[in-house]
Amino acid sequence: MNKVAWGIIGVGNVCEVKSAPAMYKLENSTLEIVMRRDANKAKDYAQRHNIQNWTTDADEVINHPNVNAVYIATPPKYHKAYALKVAAAGKACYIEKPMAITHQECLEITKAFHNKNLPLFIAYYRTCLPNFLKVKELIQQNTIGTILHINLNLTKPLDTINADYASKNWRVNPKIAGDGYFYDLGSHQLNILEFLFGDIATVQGIAKNQANIYQSNDVVTANILFKNNIIANCFWAFNTGISQKKDQLIIHGTQGSIELACFNDSSILITDKNNNTIHYDIPYPEHVQMPIINSINKDILNNTQHTYSTGKIGMKTNYWLEQISGLVG
Repeated sequence: MNKVAWGIIGVGNVCEVKSAPAMYKLENSTLEIVMRRDANKAKDYAQRHNIQNWTTDADEVINHPNVNAVYIATPPKYHKAYALKVAAAGKACYIEKPMAITHQECLEITKAFHNKNLPLFIAYYRTCLPNFLKVKELIQQNTIGTILHINLNLTKPLDTINADYASKNWRVNPKIAGDGYFYDLGSHQLNILEFLFGDIATVQGIAKNQANIYQSNDVVTANILFKNNIIANCFWAFNTGISQKKDQLIIHGTQGSIELACFNDSSILITDKNNNTIHYDIPYPEHVQMPIINSINKDILNNTQHTYSTGKIGMKTNYWLEQISGLVG
């Protein structure tokens, strides 16, 4: 194999800028075919991105003779069924996060790829972004001493108070996406916490649907104990007012703190024990998934496993999502 030839199932919004362009811009990588159930939208995407082939049939992507890696960019409800077909076809797979609706589904997916010794990756791409890599470097260099505890806060306003909101936004439909924005956004954060601080030992979680606008929980809190005795206190709320919007990760050490956002490339702020501050401004790449896709391409071509966000790691993230939310599958 001298190049990774991608096919995409579900060319929606995430494929416009974040992910898919990397597949045809990177060296030794091509995008052969894209799929969407809406023929007009599939054709339009292919034409705008200069992709030769498009289809409304996922099986055409999976079984395309030139394709050796499939990107599943659909809502989580469909991940398992498509992933098992990709494994049966003997091809590498990259799945949007969260890996599936339930941990049990993740187990089944992981087993299928393990049994065939096939590469499997999940789109927890923040582990390859330069700002998080910088934070990991700062931690490893003991810049703020021994890490003690972490505060994570993510709050955002309700998108709408319309009664039929759930029918129009699949992300808050438990049958399609799991537990709402906590699964959609919190999954990224749980994954990055383990990337930065190591394996989680145990969690205590509370999840409630306070606004009752949709079926998913809109407030989630968790106390997390890592195996190295670091403690994290995490709070997610998706029912707040505009003025309460917050995206904050604070890492407390014996010699200072590090503060950054999880979902934008605002400055990394280091405060030392004497209250002196240092700022690092590290912009996101144009295509935020390009670094992880580049890493995946190298692993596929070289038969290696350097990419952090493998199927086993994605499966573990789903496990902690369930333990915190109480939606154990």
